Amino acid sequence: MGLKTYSVRLDEEIYEGLKIALAEHGDPDLNISFLLRRYLRDLYEAMPNLKKSDLGLMNNITYWGTMLKQLVRTAQFENLMKGDRIVERAQAEVDDSKAYWKAKKQRKKSE
Repeated sequence: MGLKTYSVRLDEEIYEGLKIALAEHGDPDLNISFLLRRYLRDLYEAMPNLKKSDLGLMNNITYWGTMLKQLVRTAQFENLMKGDRIVERAQAEVDDSKAYWKAKKQRKKSE
């Protein structure tokens, strides 16, 4: 089966963020093109069922996109509930992760 070439324009910030996140994963076969092809293939396979829905195609696609966003919000909320301070985590990522863990241990001792 041949592949069709299609150009996609992504925001530079999103593209670079994805590229860095995928590079950290360590799988050389995992790249942005692969992800797009995979998700589009899954969408293509789901399309007949989405078309049958009374809600309509755009409503279904929007719903599932919202579900993905909710997963991110849930993960952020769980971090807040665990007591991790967002400012500390962000600063530690910038500086050094050892400093974050050291500050966290000190905070637990003081409580």
